[in-house]
Amino acid sequence: MPICPITGLSFEHHELEKRHYERFGLPVPNIHPIARRIQKLAFVNAWDLYWATDARTGKKILSWYDPAEHPVIYDRTYWMSNDFDARDCGRSFDFSRSFFDQYFEMVATIPKPNLVSVASENVDYCNNIINSKNSYLSFNVFACDNMIYSARVFESRDSINLYNSRKCELCYACNQCTDCHSISWSEFCVNCTSSQFLSNCFDCLYCYQCVNLRHKSYCIQNKQYTKEEYERRMHEIDLGSWDAFRKEESAWKAFLESQPLQAQHNVNCEDSIGILLKNCKSCYQCFALTNAEHCFAGWGNHQIENSDSSGEDAEYNTSTQGIVSSQRTAHCLMMERSFDILYSQFIFQSNNCFGCYGLKKASYCIMNTQYAPAEYDALKEKIIAHMKEDGEWGQYFPVRYAPFPYERTLARAITSTEFDDNPEMMKMFEFRFDERTDSNIRPDGHQASELPDHCDDADEILTKLTFLCHESGRPYNITKQELAFYKKHRVPLPRISWRTAIEHHYPTFYPSPHATRCAECGCSMYSYLRPDKTTRRKLCDTCFMALTG
Repeated sequence: MPICPITGLSFEHHELEKRHYERFGLPVPNIHPIARRIQKLAFVNAWDLYWATDARTGKKILSWYDPAEHPVIYDRTYWMSNDFDARDCGRSFDFSRSFFDQYFEMVATIPKPNLVSVASENVDYCNNIINSKNSYLSFNVFACDNMIYSARVFESRDSINLYNSRKCELCYACNQCTDCHSISWSEFCVNCTSSQFLSNCFDCLYCYQCVNLRHKSYCIQNKQYTKEEYERRMHEIDLGSWDAFRKEESAWKAFLESQPLQAQHNVNCEDSIGILLKNCKSCYQCFALTNAEHCFAGWGNHQIENSDSSGEDAEYNTSTQGIVSSQRTAHCLMMERSFDILYSQFIFQSNNCFGCYGLKKASYCIMNTQYAPAEYDALKEKIIAHMKEDGEWGQYFPVRYAPFPYERTLARAITSTEFDDNPEMMKMFEFRFDERTDSNIRPDGHQASELPDHCDDADEILTKLTFLCHESGRPYNITKQELAFYKKHRVPLPRISWRTAIEHHYPTFYPSPHATRCAECGCSMYSYLRPDKTTRRKLCDTCFMALTG
């Protein structure tokens, strides 16, 4: 069994994995699947935005690229229009040099889009957002409306601090929830309504501080009450008060630790191994997949087949990050309605591209240069042979070429939770680090402790002030729309920044399947939480279902 030279973890090459790479004539990578995921996420800025200047108009714009490192940035509307054609930056391939050196030298000459936004409106403060509108400081969002401070959210609306969730409405501070309405401070819930502090509850209504319940109403800490008793007890709890909330949160955490943990969370799966899987068939070492088939080490996917990548409505993709309605791509980043793409980034509605960046509605291009189909095929094969000689063929884009330092990337979500920010391991990846002082942390601003205890006492003047996160020191603001939500839904004003709140959920953003054993039957299984990070009794799905009925 090989040992990963970067992580030190042992792993084996599964037959399904081999088939994924054989499809493209690629060798199976010699590093652990977790390390491969870290490589991909190193090329994606997590949640940082910078003020930049549009190089074409001089207009002040927000950008996910740091203008100090990427000085030529265009507003995304122009960058995505027919007026901008990245083929103008194309070049011929030089067989005396390595592919990666030439590719990233070309990429450096191409203007960058300030944000990634497709078919969306009024989302100027969002990034990686598709088919959405009227949202603010939200990231990796698909088909959403009126979202604030949310990440990895799909088909949801009118919510704040929503993470890894789908089809939710009027929710606050929820993670891994689906089809929920008006719930707060909850996780792993499905079809729950008008409840607070829930974990792994299905079809629950008017429940409070409950864990692992199914088809229940009017419960507090898993104890059944009458409607009148429930309403009387809830009337005594004022969650609009910060002090009251902290006491209730403390009681909730203590109760949660006393309850068993459904470690796998796999639903309606066949011949599949992984965690957080739903309606999956023949998937191996995957997590957070829905309606997927024949996937290996895939994550965060919906309606996907024969892939080891992340995306939506896609099939036959290998080592590709951020795919939407695309097929037959390998070693790529950000594909939308494209097919037959190799070693390319930010490709939209295109096909048959190799070593390209920023193309839209293009075909038969290599290094952003147009070729006739026969010329394209012949040159592609010659470049592949050249890459094989250099040992580059089959390798993902080297991390040293990433456009963002480690601290700004999504890779940090994995390394911080899976490897505790191991500095030696990060050096093995060849991350580059930001040596500057964090520009998002500054001493000026009001302390969070100065905020009123109760949301009813919050005046609109607070929306004109800047507050400092009491954990990280990051500055944050409270918008008018946000304040209205807090008052209406009885939520205390936040004492931490939206960015810090996201980081609290890193353990479930890109979790790895951790080998462990069921506390009940002793069988081998996987857990979405690191076994050393929780004291809860971990149960396999079979034992958990027997417990909950």
